[in-house]
Amino acid sequence: MAKTSATLAALLLLGLGGARAAPVAEPSRAELTRQVEALDQAFFGAFNQCRIEQLAGLVAEDLEFFHDKTGLMRSRQAFLDSVRKNVCQRFRREPLPGTMTVFPLEGFGAIQMGEHKFCSLDSGRCEGKGRYVHVWHRLDEGRWELMRVLSYEHLPLSE
Repeated sequence: MAKTSATLAALLLLGLGGARAAPVAEPSRAELTRQVEALDQAFFGAFNQCRIEQLAGLVAEDLEFFHDKTGLMRSRQAFLDSVRKNVCQRFRREPLPGTMTVFPLEGFGAIQMGEHKFCSLDSGRCEGKGRYVHVWHRLDEGRWELMRVLSYEHLPLSE
């Protein structure tokens, strides 16, 4: 009985104990990179233009955002509130060409790494830069959401 219960529990954990969706084929590395580039453009397009509803649709409810200057932020709502307060009408983010790299997370999504700069909307000058790591989760229905963010090494752009 114990062996049968353990086997049943293992099957349920693996999703084999009932009806299940057909496995999603993993995209090629080039296709995954294109998908994540499109996610990056959508995410930061919404970020830069303060389209909070669109941004909310790209971020996991349990988002964890680690920032070297402000610490840990947990939750979609905390992130959206911070964008409203600290980003909207203040600055925009621009990726630094040639710095983005995408790594597959088999059966889950992708890790995105890169560098970007920040430009004041008042002066139009780009004065800061930073590095980032994003963990994207590909959901069963083909939708993606940003789950984890590391935003670090924020420095003046001249360095």
